[in-house]
Amino acid sequence: MRSRVLAFSLLSAALGGLLIGCSPKNTSPGGKNGPTDPPAPVDPGSPLWVPAPLPASVAGVVRGEPLVVPNCVVQYDERQIVSAEVDGTIELLATPYTPGELKALMDDPKLTEQQKRDRILYHPRDTGNPKKPLKRIRESMPVEARQIVAFMDDQLVSARMEGAKQIKDSAVSAKKNSEEGVKAADEKLRVTEKTMGIAGSQRERLDDLITLTRFRENQDQAVSQIAKSDADYKEAVVLMGRHQIRSGVNGTIRTIAKRPGEYVKAGDKIMEIEGTDKVRIEGQLDVQYIRAVRIGMEVIVEPALPSAPEASHSGHRQAVTGVTVTAHPDGPLVVSVGADGAALVWDPPLASKNANTAVSVPHNLPHPVGVKSVATATAAARTVLVITGGDDGKVRVWDVTNRKQLPTAPKVVAEDAHTSAVQAIAVSPDGKYFATAAGRDVFVWDLTTVKKMYALPLEHRDSVTAINFTPQCTLVTASKDNTLKVWKVGDKGAAVARTLDHRAGAVDVLGVSSDGARVLFDQDKGRLDLVDPSNGQTVGQIQNMGSAGAFSTLAVFEPNADGAKGDPNRPHLLATAGGDGDLKGTVQVWQAPRSGRGSEVGRLITPGRVPVTTAAFSPVRGERFLAVGTSSGAIHLWKPPSEARKTHTGRIVNIDATDARYVTVRVELDNRELQLIDHSIANVIIPSDK
Repeated sequence: MRSRVLAFSLLSAALGGLLIGCSPKNTSPGGKNGPTDPPAPVDPGSPLWVPAPLPASVAGVVRGEPLVVPNCVVQYDERQIVSAEVDGTIELLATPYTPGELKALMDDPKLTEQQKRDRILYHPRDTGNPKKPLKRIRESMPVEARQIVAFMDDQLVSARMEGAKQIKDSAVSAKKNSEEGVKAADEKLRVTEKTMGIAGSQRERLDDLITLTRFRENQDQAVSQIAKSDADYKEAVVLMGRHQIRSGVNGTIRTIAKRPGEYVKAGDKIMEIEGTDKVRIEGQLDVQYIRAVRIGMEVIVEPALPSAPEASHSGHRQAVTGVTVTAHPDGPLVVSVGADGAALVWDPPLASKNANTAVSVPHNLPHPVGVKSVATATAAARTVLVITGGDDGKVRVWDVTNRKQLPTAPKVVAEDAHTSAVQAIAVSPDGKYFATAAGRDVFVWDLTTVKKMYALPLEHRDSVTAINFTPQCTLVTASKDNTLKVWKVGDKGAAVARTLDHRAGAVDVLGVSSDGARVLFDQDKGRLDLVDPSNGQTVGQIQNMGSAGAFSTLAVFEPNADGAKGDPNRPHLLATAGGDGDLKGTVQVWQAPRSGRGSEVGRLITPGRVPVTTAAFSPVRGERFLAVGTSSGAIHLWKPPSEARKTHTGRIVNIDATDARYVTVRVELDNRELQLIDHSIANVIIPSDK
């Protein structure tokens, strides 16, 4: 019996221990299972710097949201078939050079003298001194209305013109002689009439009268011949004009159907010219909004204006993982880092200020491992520092103040290190502190000593992908847990002031404006909200309509050199990267007002549409450009628009019910200023009446 009781007691103890072992553990805050109790409040201590007040922007008039007809197709509305007006042989497909074009050709240092001569043609019957230079006509060449684009063989017409001219000259001479004869015969007749009383005078008078009549008849014949030769000459001039083929519209040569030496009949097609002065823009609008549009309605057209980079280099062997631009007083430097372990310092060849000190070949700041992130800071005594974060979790600080003697080793390698790759780096507005993120860990550092001050509490449930300081002494973090957190940072630690959740998670790197008044929030794949971090209120948005217009990877603001002291009503300029589809390999530049809807003002397409991995604006006021890194290891530089885009308006000319779901809206737009290309893309904005 005792043995049974003892066995039962031991079994009960074992089961109790097993149940205790299986009970939920009280994990640390931010653990995968989450805390069982709310974390204790953290006292961040005194602010790291004096917080700047949020700018007080002037609120605009609140109106209803406009309707957007997305991804409309631009089409040239006018095409001219250029045909032969007479039977004959095509002699030249050429047009006269303008003085500016000829000067540019002759001043081109890339062409040899022989190449310059080869690009100039002359009409075989040009007898002018000097002769009029011509250039060959090619497809895609722009032309203007009434511009000569081809010459027919005009030898017969030239002969007719020359003959008419000679006949006229002869008739003019005959007319002159006849006039002199009339004058002499008339004088002789008057003399004869004075001697009428003398025998034989009557006969002489009749002879003189007949002579005078003949001279007058010759004079009339000469006048008639002159008129006829004038008519023949004018007819030949008209016929000569028909031998000079001209464009009827301002446009671009689309196709050339005939070549020099070919015989054509009147009416045969020689070339086709697309008129570019007017375009039609067509897109589909959801059928439920059909009552909001009407024919003749004025709408806003926002075209996507693609452009190529102005400078590039391909110094990285693997993907570019980070890029930053320094604030050197004698011109900024671009620093790019990559998975190949290189941190390349490059002097952008976009300005003349630093032309004498330009780094023609990128200088490498060598790393033993791949580099994930980079940031720049201007510290005390105008020292320019570059901070890099490696795959080994280490933070390295480089002094790049002297652009003529860049370092080969870091100034400081931080003693404290992350346990995983450093994904993001941010520098405080006063340049005295910086923060790094690796996994869920975020460290705050003293830049002067490069010593770790503290780590943020593990509030995020997944890796942190972006960090940004604000002038209000806060730190904004974005995480793969689809949240944004705003932290108060002090000398003792950091505490969460606000959490913005329910992000789409489409964009890893979300920027914050220089004045701290706006933070970007990916509401969904096609929409980014501008949020006031002080209250979490959405105050504006930028939006790509349609399934092919997804945002991806990054969305960053252009820094304002004035920071929190800048114009509170100045629109923000920001750059976003496109995902797969039509926006693959594309960086869109947007102008976003302080409140309301932003509009696209520029579009950079990378060569080969290689995906964009990172981007950064220049912080220097007089040296505005955007540096873009790609997955192929290339860095591209591009100058964003320097002025606000002018509003372009068109009118709805047709509304057609496509099917049960959509209506097709056609807009006509004057294209003389924009010069949109055929089959490009634009959005049509239908203002709200509310």
